[in-house]
Order: sequence, then C-alpha cells, then structure tokens
Amino acid sequence: MKLEEALKIFRIFSDRTRLRIFLRLLDSELCVGELMDLLQLEQSLISHQLRIMRQAGLVEARRNGRWIFYRIPAVWRKYLEPSLREWLKDELAQSGRKVKAVRNERVASPSRSESGGPKSSLRPKRRG
Repeated sequence: MKLEEALKIFRIFSDRTRLRIFLRLLDSELCVGELMDLLQLEQSLISHQLRIMRQAGLVEARRNGRWIFYRIPAVWRKYLEPSLREWLKDELAQSGRKVKAVRNERVASPSRSESGGPKSSLRPKRRG
C-alpha cells in the first residue's frame, strides 16, 4: 500500500459515522435501512457517507431488486479487517450482536415485504 492510499483511508476513517458504517459492514453486507436501524441515523446521512466510501473504493454495492446492499471489497477486507478487529474488538463484538438482533427482528416481523427484503417501513435507497 502506498502512502497516499493510507492517507486517504485514514481521512475516511477519521469520521466517526464512516468508521461505524465500515465496522458494521465487516460483519455482513447491509442495506441503508438496516444501517439506519443499527446506527440510529438518518437515511440521508448514511447515504452521503456511503457515497464517500464508494468513491474511495472502500465499499461496493450490489443491487437486489429495489434494494442496494453494501459490502467491503475483498481486497480492503484482507488489508483492514485484521487490524480493525484487533484495535476495536469491543466495538465489533457489540456491532455483531446488533446486526444479529436487527436481522432476527426482520425475520420475526410480519411486515416483511413479499420479496423477502427489509421491512416495508424502511425506505430502500433508490440510487447507488
């Protein structure tokens, strides 16, 4: 990794919201609605931060019908996950429990959409 790449990554992770999003995505790919539930933040803020992270190549998107799911590309997972897991193990343990709770809530909720996507009360992100 070159110095300029490292500086770009550290600038991105200097924002608390972006780092929190990245940590949640270490556990699994998520849509904006799930990130809203997990982080208790507005859709516009999460979408803005995801756009910055996508432009830097730290996050990629996958469309599934109306829904867009975000994940960390394998190359960044390889470089960053071991260090982040070591440095932030308490935060990641808590994050993993929250992701499981949100997913379990969605599975148990009768308001799931017919397509099997997130609850209908969550607004899908329309553009990547």
